[in-house]
Amino acid sequence: MTSEILFQENTEIDSIQQMITTIHNHIAEYRSNLSRRPNVYRPKIAELQANLAQIYWYDYKDYHSAEKLFLQALENYEKYSGRRIIIQSHKLKIMDFLVNLYNRSNRLELSEQILLRMLEIQKKLAENYWWIYLEDVAITQWRLGNLYVDMRRFNSAERLYSASLDTRSEFDREDIYRYRPATAQCQRSLGKLYEVHLKNYPKAEQCYRKSIEILQELCENEYERCNFIRSLQHSQLLLAHLHSDPSSERERPAN
Repeated sequence: MTSEILFQENTEIDSIQQMITTIHNHIAEYRSNLSRRPNVYRPKIAELQANLAQIYWYDYKDYHSAEKLFLQALENYEKYSGRRIIIQSHKLKIMDFLVNLYNRSNRLELSEQILLRMLEIQKKLAENYWWIYLEDVAITQWRLGNLYVDMRRFNSAERLYSASLDTRSEFDREDIYRYRPATAQCQRSLGKLYEVHLKNYPKAEQCYRKSIEILQELCENEYERCNFIRSLQHSQLLLAHLHSDPSSERERPAN
């Protein structure tokens, strides 16, 4: 059994190495034609570099090589001057990989730079395709809020969480079971920021209650309740913890 497993593993390694060689050959071929038709071959090179980066990421856990290739792919997409809107989506996907990589290695300033670039692209796309990208804008604003909490930039976190809620208010009633859970989550994030870091207990309570109100509405549907009951319990526990904290009681006005 051991020899069979080793044979299978070696076969898989050989297959991956062959795939890497093939990708490199295609990249070299496209580069030879790059000066002749840059807007045709730059996206092809970028796509192959991104594919190669994911092989190093998932199969070899070689994050240094993955980062280098993702940055090369992003540079090629940035140099593309054609009109294909899909290129923006490819760029955003690569940026998402880079954010995850920088977060893993605690390079939070680089994460911030990439997330701000993502937000800029998404806002521009949302001007013409709001029904696709406005939710992405709200998610990236929320992610920036989380990042600023980790960076201990609490006022910036408050600003981005509030911006995310403002963005979500433009569409979250259109499909409450799709959009409202994330609104409740953002309220919860803002509440924890107020409670733990800004020590603004009345605002924390307000956010937790808004989160609970949203999730209670979703749980009224007996067929959807199972999807949201845990989140509702989470928000309720946060509110209960807030009320059990003596310091928050001192800050709360008397009835």
